[in-house]
Amino acid sequence: MTYNEEQRALIRRMGEISARLDIAMEADRVAHRAMSHHLVDLGTELSGALRRSAEIGTMLKQHGDLFREFLDTL
Repeated sequence: MTYNEEQRALIRRMGEISARLDIAMEADRVAHRAMSHHLVDLGTELSGALRRSAEIGTMLKQHGDLFREFLDTL
């Protein structure tokens, strides 16, 4: 098939955009892979923070109970 100059120019421009799209999509894939690893780490850290918070809450309750017991002895 023969293309005229305008068509060839459009085909060239589409090729340029296609090459840019390939680069952008690869960069996006790399970013998503990195983000998924980061999210796993973030989930692990959040789980640890929640566990520590629960431990602190338990200790605060125990401290409060003991303080009330102490006050009852006064």
